[in-house]
Amino acid sequence: MRRRWATFGVCAAIGMLVPAARPATAATRYLDPTFVVDVQRDLTYGSAVTVDGQRVTLTLDLYLPRGDTLAARPVFVFAHGGFFFLGTKGDGDASRWATQMAQRGYVAASINYRLSVTPVMAPVDTDLERQEINDARADMQTAVRWVRANATQLKIDPDRIAVAGSSAGAVTALGTALNYNDPGIGENANFSSAVCTAVVISGANDPLVVDPGDAGAIFHHGADDLIVPYELAVQTRDAMIANGLAVQWNEYAGEGHIFSAAAQALISSRSIQWLYDHVATAAYPCSAAVGHRMRVGPGQQTSISGAPQRSGVVSLIAVDGAGPGYLQVLDCGVTPGASSNLNLDRVGQIRSVLAIVRFGGDGRSCLYNEPRAHLVADVQGYFAVGAFDDVPDQRLLDTRLGPPPAARSQTIISGRPKSTAVISLVATNTSGPGYIQVLECGAAPGLASNVNADQPNQTRATLAFARFDAAGQACIYNETSVDLVVDLQGYMANSSFDDLTDQRLLDTRLGPTPGEASQTQVRGRPNATAVVSVVATNSRGPGYVQFVACGTQAGAASNLNTDAADQTVAGLAFIHFDAAGTACVFSEHSTDLVVDLQGYMNPGAFDDIADVRVFDSRSHR
Repeated sequence: MRRRWATFGVCAAIGMLVPAARPATAATRYLDPTFVVDVQRDLTYGSAVTVDGQRVTLTLDLYLPRGDTLAARPVFVFAHGGFFFLGTKGDGDASRWATQMAQRGYVAASINYRLSVTPVMAPVDTDLERQEINDARADMQTAVRWVRANATQLKIDPDRIAVAGSSAGAVTALGTALNYNDPGIGENANFSSAVCTAVVISGANDPLVVDPGDAGAIFHHGADDLIVPYELAVQTRDAMIANGLAVQWNEYAGEGHIFSAAAQALISSRSIQWLYDHVATAAYPCSAAVGHRMRVGPGQQTSISGAPQRSGVVSLIAVDGAGPGYLQVLDCGVTPGASSNLNLDRVGQIRSVLAIVRFGGDGRSCLYNEPRAHLVADVQGYFAVGAFDDVPDQRLLDTRLGPPPAARSQTIISGRPKSTAVISLVATNTSGPGYIQVLECGAAPGLASNVNADQPNQTRATLAFARFDAAGQACIYNETSVDLVVDLQGYMANSSFDDLTDQRLLDTRLGPTPGEASQTQVRGRPNATAVVSVVATNSRGPGYVQFVACGTQAGAASNLNTDAADQTVAGLAFIHFDAAGTACVFSEHSTDLVVDLQGYMNPGAFDDIADVRVFDSRSHR
């Protein structure tokens, strides 16, 4: 005889302690129905190809609480049942769930997904059936990414997303929760498909694959269910508990695959309470914590470690930012805002930049991030003592205080005469595509670029070298009208840097575009570290660019990142040429590459070490 974990009307909380249900007070948001609901129907969230080769458009209905003024609401995504063969997002069960969650203040979506050519029954025993189940899961993952990609417009918190479903939809939702590290395929690939939890109504996971980093679930299962066998659901539950996931098990005696009205009322109330505790009011951003990958919260300072009393060159990357804002390298505890090193201008971006980091006597420095984001920091090398005068950041230019420079103009910045400075250069409020170049005042522009914009209203930042003339002047040329912000980072000692006239080392636009996972050779001074401007343009999709020793494995760090197709992104890099004067540029995805030489570090001035990762929030709680 099967063991009964709970009788009808009783739930067993297993794995992680679950708080007792709170008594609902009048009009408690997320617990009680408070809002009238508006529905936007047939919104396209992606497209996909069925097992029989037909391309289909994926659509959802969006349920919104009318008049809600909150700008960071939790999300509930529901998938209908029907043996992966029947059903639609407008089914009564799907509509009821989406409506009741929107009434409580969630942004709710009921999705269509790819259906199979024949009904799929548990247990699954053919490759075709597994493919059809995986297709449905991939579609729900695409819907989750679509929600994240539209977080600002939808006024949702991208780190508080739950999925749910009944029968086949429950299998789909559970598969989404148990595949946190699988981005799936389809649109918005640069966004995560991780979720907080799943509401599983008559569902199980087959085949059973669970990882410790997955999301948990609340289960509702009839003890007499023969469609999705009771034993299969118990196996799924036990595997999730064994991996430390938050699980609540609710078994309903005398109920089969389809629940009675009394059982459905219990399922609703228990699920609403579970979502209140584990999504809407959770003490941490739950989707971000899945897989031990919590994004660094907004307004935080994160400590990184390096060589004490040394100035290092650090590759700084922001991933999956929650919105516009800046990142700044600073002494730990110092008030941020005097300058910026990296800027984001929309949700979900990936941006990388080089930064000069001064490590204190205890070997620490801090990264401040204005928006919530994942942070990655890689130390690329250190300036020798005396090679770099690391001065307190000083603002040299901010055109936001007046009219922006006109297109094709040069704006003067002032500094130490006859010196090479390292500056942080930010282009913001762009009027359209174009480039920005640091150059000698009056010189003809176009030999190289330091910053590139490819759309209006962008904010792009980079590190750049600026040579001040005998009068202490250099100029910033902007191809299109744009605001410019320039912050001084420090000065190179005259004996430490060979500041050359810009020289183009590579431009693949003149020939075949490098393919995916390719290495393209560049040539320079043998056994020397060069400072180069690198531009990725005509990108075929999201990916990274990295300078490596030719023939070696890429992936330990990155020098430049794109997060969508058809982007143009520029940055600065320190690269080491071998004894033959060669180095290579690895491109993860096909993209054109432009590399311009800025100068060389003189012997002994720069300790060019193998990249060392000093922080990665994607592997931290």
